[in-house]
Amino acid sequence: FSAAAYEQLETELLNFGQRQLGCSAMTPIWLSYYIDGSRQELHADVPHGPWAFVISLTHDADHGSAFTGGETMILEPRVLDYWRTFSSSEVVELPSLMTLHAPKFNRLLAFDPRMPHGVRIVEGTRDPTRARIVLHGWFAEPAPFFEGALSEEQATDALQDALDPLFERLAELPLAIGVLTLRLHIDGTDGSVRNVEGPLTDTLVARPQTLAEHEDPAAVREEIWAAVLDAMSSARFPASADGGDSWITLPLVFDDGDQ
Repeated sequence: FSAAAYEQLETELLNFGQRQLGCSAMTPIWLSYYIDGSRQELHADVPHGPWAFVISLTHDADHGSAFTGGETMILEPRVLDYWRTFSSSEVVELPSLMTLHAPKFNRLLAFDPRMPHGVRIVEGTRDPTRARIVLHGWFAEPAPFFEGALSEEQATDALQDALDPLFERLAELPLAIGVLTLRLHIDGTDGSVRNVEGPLTDTLVARPQTLAEHEDPAAVREEIWAAVLDAMSSARFPASADGGDSWITLPLVFDDGDQ
């Protein structure tokens, strides 16, 4: 990378994190290569940020010829609640236990780092230039991202007015953990919310210990989204000075004791 190309890459990644994930920052980006015998065991990266990312710089021609393996492995959520969906009539093999993402050139993979993940063992080349080569890091610091006619200062009070009763409603629901991200499209002429886009991201998991007997975790997630949609659809913002529309990417972080 030239310095200018690397700076552009960081800028584009940060823009993606802000607009699609609601994350205002990134950790430093790391460069790693995996040659013959290299692997990464299953693990979770909880403290770093709500989204991990991997950008593959691996030449497509090398994967399968210079080496095999090197796929990013992400455990399927059903494995963490194995017996709830277990069926003695189903065959259980690797594809039903984890998702494998091949290291295709220029692929950006963003995922929930709470899910156990790793890298499948690489077999073949010992040449770093023909190995599994990736950039990786974490999107961090979830925060609202404001675009359009209204500035952050102009929109913040109205946004908080909509969030306060939403938080009261969410406190009445079973506890969930994760991040729910949505985008508000605000009409510049009257400040009404024209559209709630989303969820852009949804990593919510209902805490089993807070569920009533036979309560469906999926139903809890739906109830949370319904409450969010109702509150944000009825939000009211100031009209913009020039009548131009605005957009807010809003991450809602659910954590132990926060809901």
